[in-house]
Amino acid sequence: MYETGILVAFLMWVWGVIYALILINSQFERNLNKVGLRLSWFDFKPKPISTSDRNRGVLGSIFRFTMIYGLALPLIVVSWLYVAIFIGSFIYRKSKDAGAPQDVKEFRWKMRNMNMPMDDVLKGLLLSGGQSLDNFDEIKAATIAQMSES
Repeated sequence: MYETGILVAFLMWVWGVIYALILINSQFERNLNKVGLRLSWFDFKPKPISTSDRNRGVLGSIFRFTMIYGLALPLIVVSWLYVAIFIGSFIYRKSKDAGAPQDVKEFRWKMRNMNMPMDDVLKGLLLSGGQSLDNFDEIKAATIAQMSES
């Protein structure tokens, strides 16, 4: 029974690593980069791109990814705990988006599947965050200024 738990936990770890690689190399990530954001490798939520993120080379990114996801590998020893955490986080991610309005769901679909211009990405992020587009030009200018600083 313990060996089965280790096998299940290992397969879930492999699936999680593949999912992370696909997500951080996706169209969604490229659309976020247009407005100075990137996906966090821990919880896959958008966060601002820092100067260190821009200056990090390919080997640095590979090393960082390996360190982040390699640290979860020893958790496989406590196999059923890892499985419970994995399933719980999966259910949480799916359930938190269940009650989103239809226009937010459509925007998220477009972000994942279409190459969107910067203005559309920024407008969609503002609308999905519950903000108005009254001062869109100011927000766009501030976003461009922030991107040029970092």
